[in-house]
Amino acid sequence: MLNEILFALVFFLSYVVQAISGFAGNIFAMPPGIHLLGLHNAIAAMNVLCIIAAGLVVVSNIRHVNWRELAKMVLGMLPFLALGIWLDSVLSLDIILKVYAIAVLFVGFRNLLVKKRRDYPVWLLAVFIACAGLIQGMFVSGGAFLVIYAVQKLYEKQEFRATLSMVWVILNIVYAVVSFANGYYTGEVLRVIAMCIPLAFLATFIGQKIQGKISQERFLRFIYVLLVVIGIIMLVS
Repeated sequence: MLNEILFALVFFLSYVVQAISGFAGNIFAMPPGIHLLGLHNAIAAMNVLCIIAAGLVVVSNIRHVNWRELAKMVLGMLPFLALGIWLDSVLSLDIILKVYAIAVLFVGFRNLLVKKRRDYPVWLLAVFIACAGLIQGMFVSGGAFLVIYAVQKLYEKQEFRATLSMVWVILNIVYAVVSFANGYYTGEVLRVIAMCIPLAFLATFIGQKIQGKISQERFLRFIYVLLVVIGIIMLVS
């Protein structure tokens, strides 16, 4: 029971960040979640909770969703999401996770240190979307790569948050179906989800209030700092 309470606390803090930025909740919550609940229990619980929390952001910001970019991201990620789910069952993923962490660190530091914006070419953006789908399938944490694409395509912070949140709702519904078919929604997982649902509402409310006070420039810097922190967490976890 103590582990479940600690997980609920981690979830709440992570999803305040998620409500501010539109991503990163699962990336922050997953390492301690795996330790506290186990890999499959943590993934199954975070799946449903992400659908709820991201859905709350979407409902209150639906007019800001960029439907064209949403379609590009979802359709680009889905095949690699399926591949990532399959790889999760056949490979040891420690090395892949470290490579992912290094790539995220590079992008975060690059954007913090380089003052003049330089856009990535179309082919590289496609690679980032593919990597986001792959990591989402393996770790339910593909946000860092998707953010690289989204920062270049979604210029306004409300559009950024709403569109990315809609991506997570769609992809996590797909993943939840797979988890259900694999029997991951045990009594323990359902108990954790029930415990965290009120916290999802509270975290979303607090995060929405905070982001409303952040300028566009500070919002982007916050995103890049998050990428650096995420990369470090993934390297040491």
